[in-house]
Amino acid sequence: MTIGDIFAQMGVMYAWATPEYLLDGMSINQIMLYYEKGIQAQINEAKIFWGVLGDALSEDEGKKKSTTDKPDLKKFYDLYGDKIKRG
Repeated sequence: MTIGDIFAQMGVMYAWATPEYLLDGMSINQIMLYYEKGIQAQINEAKIFWGVLGDALSEDEGKKKSTTDKPDLKKFYDLYGDKIKRG
């Protein structure tokens, strides 16, 4: 990987990372720190995205909660009826 590759990737990750700013405004240690943190953030974002997408696509139709389900009011009042304060 060349410094040009790193600069290009930095430009994709950060809008402020122009080649001029990277060359004139940052040390190589700062550039490498931001590069490594940016790559790690993209990896984490991809894991979350693909994990959520995979869960959504693999969910069984039987597991999906129907929108017509109603709460069990009798059980609710049995559990919390004495704790409900009315007007």
